Amino acid sequence: MPRPNAERLLQLCLLASLTLTAQAELADRSKPIHIDAGSGQRDEKKGLSVLEGGVKLTQGSLSLQAEKATLQALPSGDQQVRAQGRPVAFRQKLEGERGWLEARADKLEYDSSNGEVRLMGQAWLKSGGDEISASSISYNTQTEQYRAEGSPASTPGSDGRLRMVIQPRVKTEPAATAEGQSKP
Repeated sequence: MPRPNAERLLQLCLLASLTLTAQAELADRSKPIHIDAGSGQRDEKKGLSVLEGGVKLTQGSLSLQAEKATLQALPSGDQQVRAQGRPVAFRQKLEGERGWLEARADKLEYDSSNGEVRLMGQAWLKSGGDEISASSISYNTQTEQYRAEGSPASTPGSDGRLRMVIQPRVKTEPAATAEGQSKP
């Protein structure tokens, strides 16, 4: 029976080698941000918005729902977003015909300058048919790499494990001729 540390190392090695496809819709970045919230304040000089009370944020196909969200505009034009809720819900169309990226967690942090997204607390992410649930999930929308960690086994109601479902990648074969050879 493997030791718990060996199991954790095996999980991390598997996750390090795993690359799921989750490139977000490129057109979203140039769209305006629409916000609906119970209350909010904006400091235009600092580029800081603080929103509370059923926050709904949309930008193109991207949607975010949370109880509280902080948006920080960076001098580069990029955004940093921090959101809290039970849960925070995130959804964005993937580029091309690849479906949707969906996520839920107690907390979410996003930095558009480097594409880093962190989901913390009861994190769940679905990309196409692939799914991950864990205590925390980090992924990069630019490199399309994910990392997930289970919670400590001492956490109430948790067995300390992460869960993944990875769908097979189906390759299409070229059509065969009557003689059994592939067409060029």
